[in-house]
Amino acid sequence: MTTTSLSAGERLREDAIRDLVIRYGIPANPVVFAASPAAAADAARQAGRRVAVKLVADGVVHKSKAGGVLLGLAPEQVEPSVEKLFADQQKRGVAVRGVTVEPMIEPGPEVVVGALHDPGFGPIVMVGSGGVDVEILGDVAFAMAPLDSRAATELIDRTRIGAVLRRRFPAAHTQLADLLVRIAGVDGLLLSEPVDQVDLNPVVVGKDSIVAVDARAVARGEDAPVATPDPATAFEQLRPAIYPQSVTVLGASADPAKMGHRAVRTLVDQGFEGAIHPVSRSATEILGHQAVATIDDLPDGLDRAVIALPAKAVPDALRELARKGTKTAHVYTADTTDLGEVVAGTPLRVLGPNCIGHYTPYSRMTMIGRSASSEEQGSIAFISQSGTYAGDVVRRGNELGVRFSFVSSVGNCDDVSPSELLAFCEADPRTSLAAFYLEDDSDARQFFTLAAQVSIPVVLFKGGRSAAGGAAAASHTGALASDPQLLRDAAAAAGAILVENLDELLDTLLVAQYAPGLTGTGLGLVGSGGGVAVVGSDVAHEHGLVLPRLAPATAQALAPYDAPGSSLSNPVDIPVWSLFDGSRSFTGALVRALAADPGIDCLCAYLDLGTVYDLKDGKEAADLVDLLTEDLIDADRNGVPLTLVLRSSGSAEQDELVRRLRGVAAARGVAVVDSVERAIAALGRTRAAYAFRDGTR
Repeated sequence: MTTTSLSAGERLREDAIRDLVIRYGIPANPVVFAASPAAAADAARQAGRRVAVKLVADGVVHKSKAGGVLLGLAPEQVEPSVEKLFADQQKRGVAVRGVTVEPMIEPGPEVVVGALHDPGFGPIVMVGSGGVDVEILGDVAFAMAPLDSRAATELIDRTRIGAVLRRRFPAAHTQLADLLVRIAGVDGLLLSEPVDQVDLNPVVVGKDSIVAVDARAVARGEDAPVATPDPATAFEQLRPAIYPQSVTVLGASADPAKMGHRAVRTLVDQGFEGAIHPVSRSATEILGHQAVATIDDLPDGLDRAVIALPAKAVPDALRELARKGTKTAHVYTADTTDLGEVVAGTPLRVLGPNCIGHYTPYSRMTMIGRSASSEEQGSIAFISQSGTYAGDVVRRGNELGVRFSFVSSVGNCDDVSPSELLAFCEADPRTSLAAFYLEDDSDARQFFTLAAQVSIPVVLFKGGRSAAGGAAAASHTGALASDPQLLRDAAAAAGAILVENLDELLDTLLVAQYAPGLTGTGLGLVGSGGGVAVVGSDVAHEHGLVLPRLAPATAQALAPYDAPGSSLSNPVDIPVWSLFDGSRSFTGALVRALAADPGIDCLCAYLDLGTVYDLKDGKEAADLVDLLTEDLIDADRNGVPLTLVLRSSGSAEQDELVRRLRGVAAARGVAVVDSVERAIAALGRTRAAYAFRDGTR
C-alpha cells in the first residue's frame, strides 16, 4: 500500500505508514498486518517473542482508548486473543479490518513526534512528551517546517521531556533531532510524500537508541504553491490605499446619518488635501464637493475608492472601478461575496470587506472623529481585522501620545492579506514598527515566514487563539494544533511579539516609540516603595531583563541621597519625602546617575502620587508632583530610554494630573505607563522585538 493509492483524508494502514517512515531512515518497530486471527498468530511466531497486537478498524483512531491494544502476548496467546478482540469490537458495530502485530520492546520514556499541513500555518512539526495522555500533559513545542538539525535541537529543548533526554539520555536526544529532520526537513517525509498528518507516538527512548512503536498518518491531496509577498510589490500596489492623493466615495450621501456621508465628512474634517469625488444617486453636492451619479462619471486612475454600498452592489461596483483604472478600494460593507474572487485578474486591490476605514496623518484621513485623531505624524503602523480595535487604538493612542504612520481596519481580508500589509510596512519609509490585530489563521504561514525576514519589529495581538490551527484531530498533532502553543511557538520563531490584550498592545507601542533599537537587558529601577520594586524585579526577570549591580561610580553618585528607609542598590528605593528638599528635587540626579551606569540599558522610574498627597494638600501636592516629574524627565540620560509610572490613587484630581503630565512627558520623549509591572513588561517586549532584528536575542 502506498500513499498515492489513497484519497485525501484517508488514513494509512499502520503497517504501510511504518514501512514509509522506515524508508526515510526513521527508527521504527517493524509491523505486520494480519487480516485474521490465524495470520496474526503466524506473524507472532515469526517474531519469536512477545508481541503487541493493535486493532485496524474504520473510524478507530485512538486504539488504546477503544480497547484495541493487546500488549505482551506470547505467540500461543495471539490467536484466541485476536478472536475475542474481533468479537468484542464487532458487537460494538466496529468495522474490523484486521490487526497489526509487532514485537514488544523494553519500556522507557515516551516521546511524541508529529507533523501536519495546517490550513493556516502550513507544514508544521511537533515534539514533546508522548503516550496516551499527550493532550493532557501538554508538554509539546511546535515549529514550522522545514527545519534543520539546529532548529530540531532547539525545538526539543523547549520541552520538559527534552531536558530529561539531554540530562539522562544524550544519545537519544541527538537521535530524536535527526528523526525530526527526517520527518520535517527539506527532504523529509512531510514535504516529500502526499501525507497530510503523521504521528509517531510513542517513540520509546532506550539507553542508547530510540524506536517508534506506533504510527498513524493521513493521506494528502495536491496544494497550490503560495509565495511570500514581496515588499517592493506590496508597496507599489498598496501605497494608493495607505497614502492616497485622490479618493472616491461610493454610496456617498448628504444624510448625516448615513455611512456614506460619514466617509466624506471624515475626509473633509481631517483636512484631506487630495481630490474628493463623491458618487451619489441622490445628491449633486456633498460638503462642498461636487458629486457624480455613476462610476463612469469618475476620472480614470483614482488612488482609492471607499465603498459604502449594499452588499449585492459591491461586486459590480468593483468591476466598474477596475475598468476605470481605480488602484485600490476599501469596502466598508459586510456580508459580501468573496471579493478576492471578484477582482482576480485585475490590478485593483481591495481592503476589507466589513471594516470601518483608515487613518493616516500623512494624508490627513481618519476613520473616527477629528478631535480624537492626532495630526502629528509618526512611524507606528497598526492593521486590524477588528474595526472596534482600530478605532480604540487611534483614540487611546492619541491620548497616550502614540504617533502613527497609519491605522487601517481591514476586516475579512478577502483580497489584500495580512502578510501583504506586513510587506508594505517593511517597504514603507514612514513605518518603523508594524502591529496587527488578527483573527483569521488562513495567512499564518506567509505572515510568520515574512515576519522572520523583515527588518522592523512586529507586534501581534491575536483573537481566536484557542482555535489556532484547525486541522482535523485525526492525530495527536492535529488535536494539539488547536492549542495556543502553536501560535506562541510560530510567533517566537518569527520574532513577532505576542500581546494578550489591548492594554499590552498600547503599552508596547508607546514604549517602543521612545525606545527604538533597545536590545540591552540591563534595567535601572528607581522610585518610592520597596514592595513595588520587588514585584517589578520579578516582572523584569519574566520578560528577559536583569537589574545589574551598580558600578562603583554610580554608587558614589547616589550616596548623597541616602536617607533613613532608602536602598541605593538597584532597584533604588527612596521615600517620597527624601526626593525633595524645599523647592529642590533630587529625581533628576537619581536618573542621571543610573543612566550613566555602563550596565543600564533602560530605565523605569515611578512616583507614588498618593504619598505626595498625604504630605501636602491640593495645589501644593500637584505642584510638588510637577516638580518631581519635570526634574525627572528633563534629566540628561545620554540616550538611555526612560519609562515613567505616576501611581495615582484613583482620585479624579490625581488622575487628571497624570493625564496632563502624560503629555508633558511625551513632549520630552518619555512614555508614561499606568503601572510598574506594565511598564517593565513593555520594556521587555520592546527589547525582545529589537533584539530579534538585531540578532542578539
